[in-house]
Amino acid sequence: MRLSFRTHIGLSFMATVLIALLSGCGTVHKVNSQYDTTIGKKRQTTNVYQKAPLPMSLNRVALLPMYKGRYEHHDFEGIEENFRLELVKRSLFEVVSLTPEEMSTLFPEPRYSSIEYLPTDLLTKLSAKYAIDGLLLLDVSYFKPYKPVGLGIRAKLLDGHTGEIVWAADEVFDASNPAVSNSARKYYKTESIIQFPLHNTQTILHSPNRFSKYVAHSLFRTIYLQKD
Repeated sequence: MRLSFRTHIGLSFMATVLIALLSGCGTVHKVNSQYDTTIGKKRQTTNVYQKAPLPMSLNRVALLPMYKGRYEHHDFEGIEENFRLELVKRSLFEVVSLTPEEMSTLFPEPRYSSIEYLPTDLLTKLSAKYAIDGLLLLDVSYFKPYKPVGLGIRAKLLDGHTGEIVWAADEVFDASNPAVSNSARKYYKTESIIQFPLHNTQTILHSPNRFSKYVAHSLFRTIYLQKD
């Protein structure tokens, strides 16, 4: 059976489109293979304590200024803000973010570590002034600002009514670890708007500020609430 000229032209066009699509898929696959290394083992955040869902009474939590310890000479303003934003995004409770200046008006020190003895009146004063139900402390345990970057965080969430620890975590994220690199780039791809090519996701491994967003996300996602 002979095909009409119009039919022949139509089939030729479809064949051309199909070849182009297949060629395009090959190009995308090549780019993914060359640059998108998020396929592989991902780091799991496991050094976490929480024996029960958050108390229903934990509605308003004070986020204290980040304790920098031996990294006091570094500027953590952007990193602190990323942790605050990630915590707010989780919608676990209302977050009251306190500044070092506000802390200094009530206590001898503007920042307190989660592993040191806290002032006996810390919860009492903060509850009276800010009507909080809980307290979150964050410590920088490790910091590497140069690529591949690294960030270690200790965190404790205290019940403002009992003083008990309701959640705690102690993790170090090192971008030189392939599993960390994969997880960070995966986060950057899914949570951030990026442009082609995919290897732009590597920038999260070179910027402490961007990397801290992934760290905060990984830590705070381990906090779980009471299911309805």
